[in-house]
Amino acid sequence: MNQRQFHSLVRGLAYCISILSLILALLWWGLMQVILHPDRQFPQHFLPADVVVPLAGSPDRMAYATSLVEQGIAPGIMSTLVDPLCLREQGPGPSCATHVRNTIDEAVTLRRIFDREGFTRVIVVTSSYHLARAATVFAVVFAGSNTTIHFLAPPETDTRSSLVNREVASYLPSLVAAFTARFVPAL
Repeated sequence: MNQRQFHSLVRGLAYCISILSLILALLWWGLMQVILHPDRQFPQHFLPADVVVPLAGSPDRMAYATSLVEQGIAPGIMSTLVDPLCLREQGPGPSCATHVRNTIDEAVTLRRIFDREGFTRVIVVTSSYHLARAATVFAVVFAGSNTTIHFLAPPETDTRSSLVNREVASYLPSLVAAFTARFVPAL
């Protein structure tokens, strides 16, 4: 390879890296906009919901879910941490724990529970910074199901940038994991 070909190769490589960097920066910016500015409108035709489910992680989620039930939006709250059928049959105890570890586990577990319980309209409560990723994961896991899920976030005054950055960084890995959980559940 002569010097002219080498410089041409380096220029081409630099061009490709620049374009890839620009695309990644635009994707990062786009995800940040989705996470920082979620749609907070609630469709009135959706009411009443069958159940409100606060995702694990923040006490604000449970408090907001409780307020929704008090407003008559749904008859009750269901936790992602325990199986309601097990609670009805055995009562509270460690054997009823769902052992969810993350949003993907929660979506997979809830799909099984909603299908069994016959829930068709569900409100899932999560933090505003987590809304975009959670909605995407649930959309993949619940594809083809008879359950319609609407996401709400409790009113928040401050979203820490570290939480938003974590959400953006975990968005694509979560999407891949959701597809894996949906189509290859044994993994």
